[in-house]
Amino acid sequence: MLLPFQELQGMPDFKQLFPTLNRVEASGIMRTCPEDFRVTEINSIELSGTGEHLWLYIQKTSSNTNWVAKCLANVCQVPRKQIGFAGLKDRHAVTKQWFSVQLPKIAEIQKIESALPDEITILKSGKHNRKIKTGQLEYNHFEIIIRNIQGSIRQIEQNIHNISKTGVPNYFGPQRFGHDMGNIQKASDWFAGTYKVKTKNLKSLLISTARSHIFNTIVAQRIQDKIWNVPITGDILQLDKSHSWFRASDATPAEIQQRLKQFDIHISAAMYGENVVQSTQVCASMETKIAAKFPIYQQGFEKFRLQQDRRAIRINPIELKYTWLENNLQLNFKLLPGAYATAI
Repeated sequence: MLLPFQELQGMPDFKQLFPTLNRVEASGIMRTCPEDFRVTEINSIELSGTGEHLWLYIQKTSSNTNWVAKCLANVCQVPRKQIGFAGLKDRHAVTKQWFSVQLPKIAEIQKIESALPDEITILKSGKHNRKIKTGQLEYNHFEIIIRNIQGSIRQIEQNIHNISKTGVPNYFGPQRFGHDMGNIQKASDWFAGTYKVKTKNLKSLLISTARSHIFNTIVAQRIQDKIWNVPITGDILQLDKSHSWFRASDATPAEIQQRLKQFDIHISAAMYGENVVQSTQVCASMETKIAAKFPIYQQGFEKFRLQQDRRAIRINPIELKYTWLENNLQLNFKLLPGAYATAI
């Protein structure tokens, strides 16, 4: 039985709340150093060469994205809101991504870079007529090394094969929930009025935490019921690489199964907000029952007038490859924006 956060004893572990799909008969160590977890943002936008927005392709090491944005704002002497980036990248990693700075005046890149902390390196730059928007990227490419593998190599390789064939649950990763899953309690306390939140960024994070908690719980329930990748009555199906969706009742079961197999569509789950979910019948009943276990979240969603949304419950790691480096395993793959490598 899956328990809501309030019924668990002590601070829950991510794996306790959200079980994996494949059997785990091995263990290893991730992130022994930042270089073991590399993320490269892939973006095919062609810069115009003119305009008041300076785009900087930056490599950061052991740094979070918001901190880099603040550093750029300080060095360029502009308000933080004039800094743009497509998405947050892992802190305990070496990552490459684009930032934009609204900077009408001519800027000397060398002076900017020399004033930045050592953890930040500018790899290339260019002018553009627009600020980079949230989600404005095609993929994130990951290169991950898991060290000191212990256990069944055969089972690991079988799991990788299964992932390539069927995908994996599209959980929001542990980083969404903070150290020791602490953001869950903060979100509950904030919605209940017993915890004060002053910054806009933290408010946004805690709202996202609450919505992600319910979403992950729905996905975990479908895994437990062995329907995570099996359509049920009232499901909403989402197109791959798109936020567009349609009702399962609008297609034949055979068509749905074929398109699911081809990764052309994915079953979705609710990203909760106010009012009723878009799903119907059996799916809506399940999602509503799970959300009812989190009344504090529901009050917060209504207070902040959050709209109902949907998110695919499956991700397909693109070009998934693995290499054995003695007893270390190197994984390479690409993910669409919003997907977490830790879900793999």
